[in-house]
Amino acid sequence: MLKRSGKVLLWRWRRNPLRRGSDLAEAWIAVAAAAMLLLTAPVVGVVAAAFGERSALDQAQGLHRTSARLIEDASATPSRFSGAANDHARATVRWTMPDGSPKTGEAQVAAGSKADSSTTVWLDDTGRLRPAPPTPAQAKSRGAVLGAAAGAGVCVLGVGIWWALRVRLDARRGVQWDRAWAEFNSRRGHRHA
Repeated sequence: MLKRSGKVLLWRWRRNPLRRGSDLAEAWIAVAAAAMLLLTAPVVGVVAAAFGERSALDQAQGLHRTSARLIEDASATPSRFSGAANDHARATVRWTMPDGSPKTGEAQVAAGSKADSSTTVWLDDTGRLRPAPPTPAQAKSRGAVLGAAAGAGVCVLGVGIWWALRVRLDARRGVQWDRAWAEFNSRRGHRHA
């Protein structure tokens, strides 16, 4: 008999007159939950990461870069929502369309850029300014975050289902236990109050 610190290991799997059907069901539910965590979560994470990376790279579809000139000085202070590696500020820029017509709009430029300096902006097929598409490294990190979140979601779902089924089995065992005690007391002549 396998024992560790006074507990019999794998008792739910062994023939035992005290083992209930719900004990065996609980053991199989634990196996299914472990399989879900070990097999499904990584697969979902990898698929979601690939999808996230691909969709981030697809943002560049239909965009093209063009050179523009700043009409005004850009703020020396980066936008408060930009990160440490993203020291950009919004400023008005002017660029020339392929047909030769000038266009003006507001774009993200390097913080502290001076008027009449050159910058690069991204345009869609209609000539409207668009945010710069993510770089391959940014797309990969976005995919990794999405994959990790999807894998964690599957883990939470698996553990939640396991826990809910276990609570239900415990409630069912409690009812069976009460019924067994009532039957035992009735055989002994005791009345249940």
